[in-house]
Amino acid sequence: MAMHMKLQMKMTQQLIMTPQLQQAIKLLQLSRAELEELIEQSLVENPVLEESMDIDTYPSEEQREMTTEQTEVPVSEETYETAREEEKEETTAQEEVDWQQYVEQVDQYGQYQDRRIRSGGDDDELPSLEATLAQDESLQDHLLWQVGLVRMSKLEVEVAHYLAGNIADNGYLVTSIREILEGNPELQDRILEALDSDDLTVERELDDYWMDLRYQQEKAAMGDGKRKSRRGKNLPPPPVFEEEELEEDLENRVQVSPRAAAFVEEVLFQLQTFDPNGVGARSLQECLLIQLRLLGRSDELCYRIVEHDMELLECKDLKRIARRQKQDLERVLEAYREIMALEPKPGRSFTPPPSHHYIIPDVFIYQVNNEYKVALNAHGMPRLRISNYYRELVDNMAEDGNLTKEYIQEKIKAGQWLMKSIEQRQKTIYKVTKSILRFQRSFFEKGIHYLKPLVLKDVAEDIDVHESTVSRITTNKYVHTPQGIFELKYFFTSGIDQEQGEAVSSKRIKDMIQQMVQNEDVRSPYTDLQIADILQKRSSIKVARRTVAKYREALNILPSNKRKQLF
Repeated sequence: MAMHMKLQMKMTQQLIMTPQLQQAIKLLQLSRAELEELIEQSLVENPVLEESMDIDTYPSEEQREMTTEQTEVPVSEETYETAREEEKEETTAQEEVDWQQYVEQVDQYGQYQDRRIRSGGDDDELPSLEATLAQDESLQDHLLWQVGLVRMSKLEVEVAHYLAGNIADNGYLVTSIREILEGNPELQDRILEALDSDDLTVERELDDYWMDLRYQQEKAAMGDGKRKSRRGKNLPPPPVFEEEELEEDLENRVQVSPRAAAFVEEVLFQLQTFDPNGVGARSLQECLLIQLRLLGRSDELCYRIVEHDMELLECKDLKRIARRQKQDLERVLEAYREIMALEPKPGRSFTPPPSHHYIIPDVFIYQVNNEYKVALNAHGMPRLRISNYYRELVDNMAEDGNLTKEYIQEKIKAGQWLMKSIEQRQKTIYKVTKSILRFQRSFFEKGIHYLKPLVLKDVAEDIDVHESTVSRITTNKYVHTPQGIFELKYFFTSGIDQEQGEAVSSKRIKDMIQQMVQNEDVRSPYTDLQIADILQKRSSIKVARRTVAKYREALNILPSNKRKQLF
């Protein structure tokens, strides 16, 4: 078949998103804080945009008169001379240098920082209040401070710095010894060189299991006890890697020496004796064992229980533990109390408190005379307008192909489109909130137990927009209601069909499960099957046991055997 070239014309339709349309879609999914930041950025980049002043923030005539009176200069000669002398004294005081402070700061910081308090009212050059707050000591800083107090070689100190840098805020070592040496081949070479020159001595070699051991959140406790330690004790199974490594990666990996790994573990053992007790552990079981050893309990029953029966301890099966340890139940219960008094997260005291997240609602729903009203929150939102100066400037420019006029016209169009997009965003939020109010009116009147199943499609059809528009406009948007502050997405919930034909909201079922768990007997907590039976008897809500388990896990509620408290 001969090949040849030819021309062909074809007409097609294609949806092209203009930059303006992309901007409008982007504005829909922005939160309130992100929108304010975008507006501030647009005010800086677009010279024709300016922020209009609200009527309530515009200064009154009395305020303007008071400002004028305060800015008047002294008119008498005596007052003028007095003010001049005070200004001269203030200038002389500011020019003085504290030489003692100068020497101390140069020695400490390498430069001089003037910290004198200015007598004037100019606070712009002073540091902010947040900058003057003292910085809390981190867990890594605390460990490195203790490293400086212990007699260690230079190489041991370097290894201790690597280990301390890989300890998480909760106090556990999250990186294995193999990963540390693979990421720092020069460190391994120096360790092997020191071992060969007899500067350091290691009596053993570390096997692959101990090289790869590290803390995993989902496997905080040790495993099935099939592996034996160097003392013949039960140990966790080796870590399971989710992805298979390629052969090329295995060939390129740095070969870790068992002798170098053993040296790193010896340094880790020294770190595990530091404060706080249990720091540097690679599992919950090792953390508890470290604390018991430091308390001198290594020969007692509580130590043997943690070492051999960790899984039974998690399930709180004390009767089986008593049979395995051949001890009375009372002694096992006493050892259990001692174990429960230990700290499962050694770095807790160094963890900073969580920062508060303040929410500013985008829209309000309030009740007036048994009627619910919807109002947008415009407080604090900058209002934009096109500068009259640039409008008049463009109108007075001649049509001579001047690039300045084209530039200003382009910026005016961009500003107008931005204001139109913001207005459209606010209208869409208002429409979606009104639609949610119509569908979930019972919730606003009576509470969460009257929340109905609702999907995006229902609201989209109600206000005649696409589902993706509803999804974007309800992302990171909050509404203030008589029942509290909620995200707009909160009102979209799935449902479970019942025999009567009505669906029950999943959020209602979750709230009922949470209430049951909070009010249950801690000595005999409800199982998932019992919760399902109670839901059916009390509220005629029929759910399967696996559904209860799924909702319980979504609420971060432990199963019944781990919620049980023995005393």
